[in-house]
Amino acid sequence: MKVRLRAMALLSLSSFWMVPGVAANAPQGRTLAELYDASRFNDPTMKSADAAYQSSQNEEAIGRGGLLPQVSISSRYGRSGRTDGGDDTSFVNSNDYQTNTMSLVAQQPLYDKGKWAAYQQGKARGVLGAIQFDVAGQALFDRVTKAYFDLAREENEIKLIGQQKTAIAGLVTMSKRLYASGQGAVTDIDEAQSRYDLVVAQEIEAQSKRVAALRTLATRANTPVADIPSMQERLPDVSPFPSEQTLDYWMAIAQDASPDLAAKQAAIKVAEQQTEAERAGHYPTVSLTTQFTRSEDTQYQSLSPRQDSYYVGVSVDIPLYRGGSTSASVSKAEADMAGAQADYDVQRQQLSEDVETDYLGVVAGYAKCRAMMTAVASNQKALTSTEKGYQGGERTTVDILDAQQRLFQARRDLLNAKLDMLLSYVSLHTHTGQMTRGILDQVQALF
Repeated sequence: MKVRLRAMALLSLSSFWMVPGVAANAPQGRTLAELYDASRFNDPTMKSADAAYQSSQNEEAIGRGGLLPQVSISSRYGRSGRTDGGDDTSFVNSNDYQTNTMSLVAQQPLYDKGKWAAYQQGKARGVLGAIQFDVAGQALFDRVTKAYFDLAREENEIKLIGQQKTAIAGLVTMSKRLYASGQGAVTDIDEAQSRYDLVVAQEIEAQSKRVAALRTLATRANTPVADIPSMQERLPDVSPFPSEQTLDYWMAIAQDASPDLAAKQAAIKVAEQQTEAERAGHYPTVSLTTQFTRSEDTQYQSLSPRQDSYYVGVSVDIPLYRGGSTSASVSKAEADMAGAQADYDVQRQQLSEDVETDYLGVVAGYAKCRAMMTAVASNQKALTSTEKGYQGGERTTVDILDAQQRLFQARRDLLNAKLDMLLSYVSLHTHTGQMTRGILDQVQALF
Protein backbone atom coordinates (compact mmCIF):
# COMPACT_ATOMS: atom_id res chain seq x y z
CA MET A 1 0.00 0.00 0.00
CA LYS A 2 2.83 2.40 0.83
CA VAL A 3 4.50 1.91 -2.55
CA ARG A 4 1.18 2.22 -4.37
CA LEU A 5 0.32 5.53 -2.68
CA ARG A 6 3.73 6.95 -3.50
CA ALA A 7 3.48 5.79 -7.12
CA MET A 8 0.08 7.39 -7.59
CA ALA A 9 1.23 10.66 -6.04
CA LEU A 10 4.38 10.83 -8.14
CA LEU A 11 2.62 10.11 -11.44
CA SER A 12 1.46 13.67 -11.96
CA LEU A 13 4.83 15.12 -10.94
CA SER A 14 6.76 12.99 -13.43
CA SER A 15 4.47 13.88 -16.31
CA PHE A 16 4.86 17.58 -15.48
CA TRP A 17 8.66 17.62 -15.77
CA MET A 18 8.73 15.51 -18.92
CA VAL A 19 7.23 18.22 -21.18
CA PRO A 20 9.21 21.47 -21.04
CA GLY A 21 8.20 24.63 -22.88
CA VAL A 22 4.82 26.17 -23.51
CA ALA A 23 1.66 24.99 -25.11
CA ALA A 24 1.37 25.25 -28.88
CA ASN A 25 -1.64 27.56 -28.65
CA ALA A 26 -0.08 29.98 -26.17
CA PRO A 27 -0.39 33.65 -27.18
CA GLN A 28 2.68 35.16 -28.80
CA GLY A 29 4.15 38.56 -27.89
CA ARG A 30 6.15 41.25 -29.65
CA THR A 31 9.00 40.03 -31.84
CA LEU A 32 12.51 41.41 -32.12
CA ALA A 33 11.85 42.87 -35.57
CA GLU A 34 8.68 44.64 -34.41
CA LEU A 35 10.44 46.24 -31.46
CA TYR A 36 13.41 47.22 -33.63
CA ASP A 37 11.07 48.96 -36.08
CA ALA A 38 9.51 50.91 -33.21
CA SER A 39 12.91 51.77 -31.73
CA ARG A 40 14.21 52.95 -35.10
CA PHE A 41 11.83 55.91 -34.98
CA ASN A 42 11.46 56.40 -31.23
CA ASP A 43 14.85 55.67 -29.66
CA PRO A 44 16.36 58.98 -28.38
CA THR A 45 19.87 57.92 -29.37
CA MET A 46 18.74 57.29 -32.93
CA LYS A 47 16.92 60.63 -33.03
CA SER A 48 20.13 62.33 -31.98
CA ALA A 49 22.12 60.38 -34.57
CA ASP A 50 19.62 61.28 -37.27
CA ALA A 51 19.85 64.98 -36.42
CA ALA A 52 23.67 64.79 -36.44
CA TYR A 53 23.57 63.08 -39.82
CA GLN A 54 21.29 65.74 -41.31
CA SER A 55 23.64 68.40 -39.95
CA SER A 56 26.76 66.75 -41.38
CA GLN A 57 25.31 66.62 -44.88
CA ASN A 58 25.61 70.42 -45.06
CA GLU A 59 29.34 70.42 -44.37
CA GLU A 60 30.40 69.99 -48.01
CA ALA A 61 28.16 72.82 -49.22
CA ILE A 62 29.54 75.08 -46.48
CA GLY A 63 33.10 74.34 -47.55
CA ARG A 64 32.29 74.76 -51.24
CA GLY A 65 30.80 78.17 -50.55
CA GLY A 66 34.26 79.53 -49.70
CA LEU A 67 35.48 78.71 -53.23
CA LEU A 68 32.61 80.44 -55.04
CA PRO A 69 32.18 84.19 -55.68
CA GLN A 70 31.40 86.30 -52.65
CA VAL A 71 29.04 89.20 -53.38
CA SER A 72 28.01 91.83 -50.86
CA ILE A 73 26.33 95.19 -50.86
CA SER A 74 26.77 97.90 -48.25
CA SER A 75 25.28 101.34 -47.81
CA ARG A 76 25.57 104.36 -45.57
CA TYR A 77 22.87 106.95 -45.08
CA GLY A 78 23.39 109.93 -42.76
CA ARG A 79 24.17 113.52 -42.23
CA SER A 80 27.55 115.16 -42.06
CA GLY A 81 28.72 118.55 -40.86
CA ARG A 82 31.68 120.90 -41.22
CA THR A 83 32.78 124.00 -39.36
CA ASP A 84 35.35 126.48 -40.50
CA GLY A 85 37.05 128.04 -37.47
CA GLY A 86 37.92 131.72 -37.02
CA ASP A 87 39.75 132.69 -33.88
CA ASP A 88 39.73 130.66 -30.64
CA THR A 89 36.34 131.91 -29.57
CA SER A 90 34.27 131.91 -32.74
CA PHE A 91 33.35 129.66 -35.64
CA VAL A 92 32.10 130.65 -39.07
CA ASN A 93 30.68 128.93 -42.17
CA SER A 94 29.14 126.11 -40.19
CA ASN A 95 26.89 123.90 -42.36
CA ASP A 96 25.10 120.54 -42.31
CA TYR A 97 24.65 118.26 -45.32
CA GLN A 98 23.42 114.81 -46.40
CA THR A 99 25.85 112.02 -47.39
CA ASN A 100 24.69 108.71 -48.91
CA THR A 101 27.00 105.93 -50.09
CA MET A 102 26.31 102.50 -51.60
CA SER A 103 28.94 99.91 -52.60
CA LEU A 104 28.62 96.62 -54.47
CA VAL A 105 31.61 94.30 -54.03
CA ALA A 106 32.25 90.94 -55.73
CA GLN A 107 35.27 88.80 -54.97
CA GLN A 108 36.36 85.49 -56.50
CA PRO A 109 39.17 83.53 -54.80
CA LEU A 110 41.87 82.57 -57.29
CA TYR A 111 44.27 80.91 -54.87
CA ASP A 112 43.35 80.20 -51.27
CA LYS A 113 44.85 77.09 -49.75
CA GLY A 114 42.85 77.49 -46.55
CA LYS A 115 39.47 77.62 -48.29
CA TRP A 116 40.36 74.63 -50.45
CA ALA A 117 41.30 72.67 -47.31
CA ALA A 118 38.04 73.77 -45.69
CA TYR A 119 36.15 72.41 -48.68
CA GLN A 120 37.97 69.08 -48.50
CA GLN A 121 37.36 68.94 -44.78
CA GLY A 122 33.66 69.62 -45.34
CA LYS A 123 33.48 66.62 -47.67
CA ALA A 124 35.31 64.48 -45.11
CA ARG A 125 32.93 65.61 -42.36
CA GLY A 126 29.97 64.68 -44.54
CA VAL A 127 31.36 61.20 -45.03
CA LEU A 128 32.10 60.91 -41.31
CA GLY A 129 28.54 61.94 -40.47
CA ALA A 130 27.08 59.30 -42.77
CA ILE A 131 29.32 56.59 -41.28
CA GLN A 132 28.51 57.63 -37.72
CA PHE A 133 24.83 57.34 -38.56
CA ASP A 134 25.51 53.81 -39.80
CA VAL A 135 27.35 53.08 -36.55
CA ALA A 136 24.33 54.26 -34.57
CA GLY A 137 22.04 52.11 -36.71
CA GLN A 138 24.13 49.01 -36.10
CA ALA A 139 24.36 49.78 -32.38
CA LEU A 140 20.57 50.04 -32.20
CA PHE A 141 20.27 46.39 -33.24
CA ASP A 142 22.56 45.49 -30.38
CA ARG A 143 20.75 47.61 -27.79
CA VAL A 144 17.30 46.32 -28.71
CA THR A 145 18.51 42.73 -28.72
CA LYS A 146 20.15 43.07 -25.30
CA ALA A 147 17.01 44.61 -23.79
CA TYR A 148 14.91 41.89 -25.44
CA PHE A 149 17.16 39.12 -24.12
CA ASP A 150 17.25 40.64 -20.62
CA LEU A 151 13.49 40.33 -20.58
CA ALA A 152 13.72 36.80 -22.00
CA ARG A 153 16.04 35.74 -19.16
CA GLU A 154 13.52 36.88 -16.59
CA GLU A 155 10.67 35.26 -18.52
CA ASN A 156 12.60 31.99 -18.58
CA GLU A 157 13.34 32.25 -14.87
CA ILE A 158 9.69 32.86 -14.02
CA LYS A 159 8.55 30.00 -16.25
CA LEU A 160 10.99 27.51 -14.74
CA ILE A 161 10.35 28.69 -11.18
CA GLY A 162 6.63 28.31 -11.79
CA GLN A 163 7.11 24.77 -12.99
CA GLN A 164 9.36 23.99 -10.04
CA LYS A 165 6.93 25.57 -7.62
CA THR A 166 4.07 23.47 -8.99
CA ALA A 167 6.13 20.29 -8.70
CA ILE A 168 7.23 21.11 -5.14
CA ALA A 169 3.67 22.01 -4.16
CA GLY A 170 2.58 18.59 -5.37
CA LEU A 171 5.38 17.05 -3.32
CA VAL A 172 4.21 18.97 -0.23
CA THR A 173 0.68 17.72 -0.74
CA MET A 174 1.87 14.17 -1.24
CA SER A 175 4.05 14.29 1.89
CA LYS A 176 1.15 15.54 3.96
CA ARG A 177 -1.10 12.84 2.58
CA LEU A 178 1.43 10.11 3.36
CA TYR A 179 2.03 11.51 6.83
CA ALA A 180 -1.70 11.59 7.51
CA SER A 181 -1.95 7.95 6.52
CA GLY A 182 0.92 7.07 8.84
CA GLN A 183 3.33 6.24 6.02
CA GLY A 184 5.43 9.41 5.90
CA ALA A 185 7.59 11.53 8.19
CA VAL A 186 7.09 15.10 9.30
CA THR A 187 10.60 15.88 8.11
CA ASP A 188 9.47 15.17 4.55
CA ILE A 189 6.78 17.83 4.92
CA ASP A 190 9.21 20.32 6.44
CA GLU A 191 11.83 19.78 3.72
CA ALA A 192 9.32 20.17 0.92
CA GLN A 193 7.66 23.18 2.52
CA SER A 194 10.96 24.98 3.14
CA ARG A 195 11.98 24.43 -0.49
CA TYR A 196 8.58 25.67 -1.64
CA ASP A 197 8.89 28.85 0.47
CA LEU A 198 12.34 29.50 -0.99
CA VAL A 199 11.02 29.13 -4.54
CA VAL A 200 8.17 31.52 -3.79
CA ALA A 201 10.69 34.12 -2.67
CA GLN A 202 12.72 33.57 -5.83
CA GLU A 203 9.59 33.99 -7.91
CA ILE A 204 8.82 37.35 -6.29
CA GLU A 205 12.33 38.57 -7.07
CA ALA A 206 12.10 37.32 -10.66
CA GLN A 207 8.74 39.04 -11.14
CA SER A 208 10.25 42.31 -9.96
CA LYS A 209 13.18 41.97 -12.37
CA ARG A 210 10.78 41.15 -15.17
CA VAL A 211 8.82 44.36 -14.58
CA ALA A 212 12.05 46.38 -14.75
CA ALA A 213 13.22 44.60 -17.93
CA LEU A 214 9.79 45.04 -19.51
CA ARG A 215 9.81 48.75 -18.73
CA THR A 216 13.30 49.16 -20.19
CA LEU A 217 12.32 47.45 -23.43
CA ALA A 218 9.07 49.40 -23.72
CA THR A 219 10.85 52.69 -23.03
CA ARG A 220 13.49 52.01 -25.65
CA ALA A 221 10.87 51.26 -28.29
CA ASN A 222 8.44 53.88 -26.94
CA THR A 223 5.66 51.39 -27.48
CA PRO A 224 3.66 49.18 -25.10
CA VAL A 225 5.17 45.72 -24.56
CA ALA A 226 3.05 43.27 -22.63
CA ASP A 227 4.91 40.08 -23.50
CA ILE A 228 7.37 38.44 -25.88
CA PRO A 229 7.26 34.95 -27.42
CA SER A 230 8.31 32.15 -25.09
CA MET A 231 11.82 30.89 -25.69
CA GLN A 232 12.21 27.28 -26.78
CA GLU A 233 14.84 24.80 -25.66
CA ARG A 234 15.23 23.34 -29.13
CA LEU A 235 18.32 23.99 -31.26
CA PRO A 236 19.02 23.73 -34.99
CA ASP A 237 20.69 20.52 -36.08
CA VAL A 238 23.73 22.40 -37.38
CA SER A 239 25.72 25.42 -36.25
CA PRO A 240 24.35 28.85 -37.28
CA PHE A 241 27.53 29.33 -39.34
CA PRO A 242 28.10 27.44 -42.59
CA SER A 243 31.43 25.61 -42.78
CA GLU A 244 32.98 28.26 -45.05
CA GLN A 245 32.31 31.06 -42.54
CA THR A 246 35.47 30.62 -40.51
CA LEU A 247 37.05 33.14 -38.16
CA ASP A 248 39.29 34.39 -40.97
CA TYR A 249 36.18 34.95 -43.09
CA TRP A 250 34.64 37.22 -40.47
CA MET A 251 37.94 38.98 -39.78
CA ALA A 252 38.23 39.90 -43.46
CA ILE A 253 34.66 41.24 -43.52
CA ALA A 254 35.31 43.28 -40.39
CA GLN A 255 38.36 44.97 -41.88
CA ASP A 256 36.41 45.90 -45.01
CA ALA A 257 32.95 46.70 -43.70
CA SER A 258 33.09 47.55 -40.00
CA PRO A 259 31.33 50.91 -39.52
CA ASP A 260 33.31 51.60 -36.34
CA LEU A 261 36.60 51.17 -38.20
CA ALA A 262 35.33 53.22 -41.14
CA ALA A 263 34.37 56.03 -38.75
CA LYS A 264 37.93 56.13 -37.38
CA GLN A 265 39.29 56.26 -40.93
CA ALA A 266 36.97 59.14 -41.77
CA ALA A 267 38.07 60.95 -38.60
CA ILE A 268 41.68 60.69 -39.85
CA LYS A 269 40.66 62.36 -43.13
CA VAL A 270 39.00 65.19 -41.22
CA ALA A 271 42.12 65.66 -39.08
CA GLU A 272 44.36 65.67 -42.19
CA GLN A 273 42.33 68.42 -43.83
CA GLN A 274 42.29 70.40 -40.60
CA THR A 275 46.08 70.25 -40.62
CA GLU A 276 46.15 71.49 -44.22
CA ALA A 277 43.79 74.31 -43.30
CA GLU A 278 46.09 75.44 -40.48
CA ARG A 279 49.18 75.23 -42.70
CA ALA A 280 47.42 77.49 -45.17
CA GLY A 281 48.02 80.33 -42.72
CA HIS A 282 51.60 80.46 -44.04
CA TYR A 283 50.50 80.84 -47.67
CA PRO A 284 49.40 83.93 -49.60
CA THR A 285 45.89 84.34 -50.97
CA VAL A 286 44.97 85.74 -54.36
CA SER A 287 41.53 86.91 -55.38
CA LEU A 288 39.83 88.83 -58.14
CA THR A 289 37.97 91.84 -56.74
CA THR A 290 35.45 94.17 -58.33
CA GLN A 291 33.75 97.08 -56.65
CA PHE A 292 31.19 99.65 -57.72
CA THR A 293 30.46 102.64 -55.46
CA ARG A 294 27.83 105.36 -55.78
CA SER A 295 27.82 108.35 -53.44
CA GLU A 296 25.60 111.39 -53.07
CA ASP A 297 26.72 114.48 -51.19
CA THR A 298 24.49 117.57 -50.97
CA GLN A 299 27.48 119.66 -49.97
CA TYR A 300 28.52 119.97 -53.57
CA GLN A 301 25.32 121.32 -55.10
CA SER A 302 27.31 123.42 -57.54
CA LEU A 303 28.83 120.23 -58.90
CA SER A 304 27.17 116.85 -59.42
CA PRO A 305 25.64 115.60 -56.15
CA ARG A 306 26.12 111.99 -57.31
CA GLN A 307 29.41 110.30 -58.09
CA ASP A 308 30.00 106.73 -59.38
CA SER A 309 33.29 104.89 -59.15
CA TYR A 310 34.45 101.35 -59.85
CA TYR A 311 37.43 99.15 -59.24
CA VAL A 312 38.55 95.91 -60.90
CA GLY A 313 41.77 94.23 -59.88
CA VAL A 314 43.61 91.38 -58.26
CA SER A 315 44.32 91.51 -54.54
CA VAL A 316 47.17 89.60 -52.94
CA ASP A 317 47.49 89.06 -49.19
CA ILE A 318 50.78 87.74 -47.86
CA PRO A 319 50.90 86.76 -44.17
CA LEU A 320 54.09 87.89 -42.48
CA TYR A 321 53.72 87.44 -38.75
CA ARG A 322 50.75 86.62 -36.49
CA GLY A 323 52.42 86.28 -33.15
CA GLY A 324 53.25 82.59 -33.67
CA SER A 325 49.58 81.51 -33.59
CA THR A 326 49.74 79.93 -37.04
CA SER A 327 52.68 77.68 -36.17
CA ALA A 328 51.03 76.73 -32.89
CA SER A 329 47.78 75.89 -34.69
CA VAL A 330 49.68 73.69 -37.14
CA SER A 331 51.39 71.83 -34.29
CA LYS A 332 48.05 71.33 -32.55
CA ALA A 333 46.43 70.00 -35.74
CA GLU A 334 49.33 67.61 -36.35
CA ALA A 335 48.99 66.27 -32.80
CA ASP A 336 45.23 65.80 -33.33
CA MET A 337 45.94 63.92 -36.56
CA ALA A 338 48.40 61.63 -34.76
CA GLY A 339 45.75 61.02 -32.11
CA ALA A 340 43.17 60.15 -34.78
CA GLN A 341 45.60 57.64 -36.28
CA ALA A 342 46.21 56.12 -32.85
CA ASP A 343 42.44 55.87 -32.29
CA TYR A 344 42.17 53.99 -35.58
CA ASP A 345 44.87 51.53 -34.51
CA VAL A 346 43.12 51.00 -31.16
CA GLN A 347 39.78 50.41 -32.90
CA ARG A 348 41.31 47.95 -35.35
CA GLN A 349 42.86 45.97 -32.50
CA GLN A 350 39.65 46.07 -30.47
CA LEU A 351 37.65 45.02 -33.51
CA SER A 352 39.80 41.93 -34.00
CA GLU A 353 39.30 40.98 -30.36
CA ASP A 354 35.55 41.58 -30.51
CA VAL A 355 35.08 39.61 -33.70
CA GLU A 356 37.05 36.66 -32.32
CA THR A 357 35.10 36.78 -29.05
CA ASP A 358 31.76 36.94 -30.85
CA TYR A 359 32.67 34.20 -33.30
CA LEU A 360 33.80 31.85 -30.55
CA GLY A 361 30.73 32.85 -28.56
CA VAL A 362 28.56 31.47 -31.36
CA VAL A 363 30.61 28.37 -32.16
CA ALA A 364 31.39 27.40 -28.56
CA GLY A 365 27.95 28.55 -27.46
CA TYR A 366 26.27 26.20 -29.90
CA ALA A 367 28.44 23.30 -28.69
CA LYS A 368 27.62 24.22 -25.08
CA CYS A 369 23.91 24.29 -25.87
CA ARG A 370 24.10 20.82 -27.40
CA ALA A 371 25.90 19.59 -24.28
CA MET A 372 23.33 21.28 -22.04
CA MET A 373 20.52 19.58 -23.95
CA THR A 374 22.18 16.27 -23.11
CA ALA A 375 22.51 17.41 -19.50
CA VAL A 376 18.80 18.26 -19.36
CA ALA A 377 17.91 14.81 -20.71
CA SER A 378 20.26 13.18 -18.20
CA ASN A 379 18.83 15.12 -15.27
CA GLN A 380 15.33 14.26 -16.43
CA LYS A 381 16.26 10.57 -16.30
CA ALA A 382 17.91 11.07 -12.93
CA LEU A 383 14.73 12.64 -11.57
CA THR A 384 12.66 9.76 -12.91
CA SER A 385 15.04 7.24 -11.32
CA THR A 386 14.92 9.12 -8.01
CA GLU A 387 11.13 9.05 -8.06
CA LYS A 388 11.20 5.31 -8.70
CA GLY A 389 13.66 4.90 -5.82
CA TYR A 390 11.28 6.87 -3.64
CA GLN A 391 8.46 4.51 -4.60
CA GLY A 392 10.62 1.61 -3.47
CA GLY A 393 11.49 3.34 -0.22
CA GLU A 394 15.15 3.80 -1.18
CA ARG A 395 15.06 7.57 -1.71
CA THR A 396 13.67 10.41 0.37
CA THR A 397 11.81 13.62 -0.32
CA VAL A 398 15.09 15.51 -0.10
CA ASP A 399 16.49 13.37 -2.91
CA ILE A 400 13.54 14.28 -5.13
CA LEU A 401 13.89 17.97 -4.29
CA ASP A 402 17.60 17.91 -5.14
CA ALA A 403 16.93 16.09 -8.42
CA GLN A 404 14.27 18.64 -9.30
CA GLN A 405 16.66 21.47 -8.49
CA ARG A 406 19.39 19.98 -10.71
CA LEU A 407 16.94 19.62 -13.58
CA PHE A 408 15.76 23.18 -13.07
CA GLN A 409 19.38 24.43 -13.07
CA ALA A 410 20.24 22.44 -16.21
CA ARG A 411 17.26 23.85 -18.10
CA ARG A 412 18.05 27.39 -16.94
CA ASP A 413 21.69 26.98 -18.00
CA LEU A 414 20.55 25.74 -21.40
CA LEU A 415 18.31 28.72 -22.01
CA ASN A 416 20.96 31.19 -20.79
CA ALA A 417 23.60 29.54 -22.97
CA LYS A 418 21.29 29.83 -25.95
CA LEU A 419 20.67 33.52 -25.24
CA ASP A 420 24.41 34.13 -24.94
CA MET A 421 24.96 32.36 -28.26
CA LEU A 422 22.30 34.42 -30.02
CA LEU A 423 23.63 37.63 -28.49
CA SER A 424 27.10 36.81 -29.81
CA TYR A 425 25.52 36.13 -33.19
CA VAL A 426 23.96 39.59 -33.25
CA SER A 427 27.09 41.26 -31.87
CA LEU A 428 29.26 39.66 -34.56
CA HIS A 429 27.01 41.01 -37.30
CA THR A 430 26.93 44.50 -35.79
CA HIS A 431 30.72 44.65 -35.36
CA THR A 432 31.21 43.63 -38.99
CA GLY A 433 28.49 45.94 -40.31
CA GLN A 434 26.37 43.05 -41.56
CA MET A 435 23.41 43.40 -39.22
CA THR A 436 20.05 43.81 -40.93
CA ARG A 437 16.42 43.36 -40.11
CA GLY A 438 16.61 39.99 -41.86
CA ILE A 439 19.21 38.84 -39.33
CA LEU A 440 16.74 39.73 -36.58
CA ASP A 441 14.21 37.43 -38.25
CA GLN A 442 16.83 34.65 -38.22
CA VAL A 443 17.50 35.26 -34.53
CA GLN A 444 13.78 35.19 -33.82
CA ALA A 445 13.49 31.86 -35.64
CA LEU A 446 16.30 30.45 -33.50
CA PHE A 447 14.79 31.98 -30.36
